[in-house]
Order: sequence, then structure tokens, then C-alpha cells
Amino acid sequence: MMEQPLVSCIMPTANRQKYVPLAIQYFLGQDYSNAELIIIDDGLRSVADLIPDDSKIRYFYSEPLGSVGVKRNNACEKAKGEIIMHWDDDDWYAPDWISRQVNALLTSGADITGLNKVLFYSPSVEKRWLYEDTDNEQPWICGATMAFRKSFWEQHPFIDIQVGEDYDFVWNTGAKTFALDYTEGFVAILHAHNTSIKPVEEIRHKKTGTTWKTPSQNPAP
Repeated sequence: MMEQPLVSCIMPTANRQKYVPLAIQYFLGQDYSNAELIIIDDGLRSVADLIPDDSKIRYFYSEPLGSVGVKRNNACEKAKGEIIMHWDDDDWYAPDWISRQVNALLTSGADITGLNKVLFYSPSVEKRWLYEDTDNEQPWICGATMAFRKSFWEQHPFIDIQVGEDYDFVWNTGAKTFALDYTEGFVAILHAHNTSIKPVEEIRHKKTGTTWKTPSQNPAP
């Protein structure tokens, strides 16, 4: 049986009442039992009324904390788990997502695991795209899919910026990365209130060696 270290899923959020219940639903639907969800909320009003009474969910509401990098560090400080995993409030995660990530982190020898091939879906236009990174010199890992040990974060905390703190975490820490072959396990949802610019939305974020195409099947969140 696979070892089950405690996993802390961290979810910074603000003014996202529409998305929080779904993010919690995806977390509680995981087949990995030894996990907690840490929600850091610095929005205009608390969403405590949306948080179910479950010991696996820890909700923290505060005055504005600053950048996404600062909020991620705040969540990591509160994490009780040996492994920390990003849990974006507006994306879809398959029920075995945590299990797959834990297995990858424990067996690959990597500092950071995640996806480098990601399905993006826009509900407003009902279109989907597949983003694939093939840059071996400066590999990309999708920020919303990152998993790493808390001990690695303690040596390399996120920098204080709003956009790109996850890129820096991969590229400027000397991290060894491992990309899961599990594209169908995660769908990045595009909408008007994304916290950061996603690769499909901004031409400047398309790195050399990346490819875009329409996948053969619809994602099924």
C-alpha cells in the first residue's frame, strides 16, 4: 500500500464566492484520505458561511495580505503536512489527483512535481486548448498543479510578486522537476477573474518550444 504522508493543499482566494464551493467539493472528493485544505482568504468579506464543518478544512480570513506570493507563504507556514500541494480555487482536479501527485513526488526524486501539458477550458466560449511545454533547458510546470515538500519551501519561499511567483519557484531555486503524464487529471478554467494571466491568454507567456492544439476529447470536470 502506498505511503500516505499528510498533504496540505493550499488555496489562496479573495472575492471568489462563486468558485470556493466547487474547489472544496473537488478536495473532499479525493480518494487520498490524509490531507488538509488550507484556505487563505483576504477578500472584501469572509466566505466562512461557505465552508463546511469538516476537520480537514482550515479556513483563515484576514485583512489584505499582499501578493499571491505572500499568500502562498502564509499558507505554507500554516501547513501541517510534509507535502504541500497547490489547490487553485477555480480549476478542476480529478478524484485521484492527490494520490497521483504523492506517488510522483515519493518515487521520482524530484523537488517539484506537476504538469507541463495542461488542458485549458473557457466556459464562456465553450472552447478548449492543450498547452504543452517542450523546453528542456528551462522546463515549465503549471503553478496550479505543483506539489513539493514543505522542507523545500522552507529553503526557497515564494517571492513577493503577484504574477510569476510559481515560475520563479521552479526556475530560480535549482529545483529538480518531474512532469506527470496525467493531462486528464486537471483542467484550468479560463474566466474574467483569474488571479494571474494564464498561458493561453497572453502571447508573451508563450515560451519557445511550446505547442498549442485542440485536444481530441472534451475535458470532463
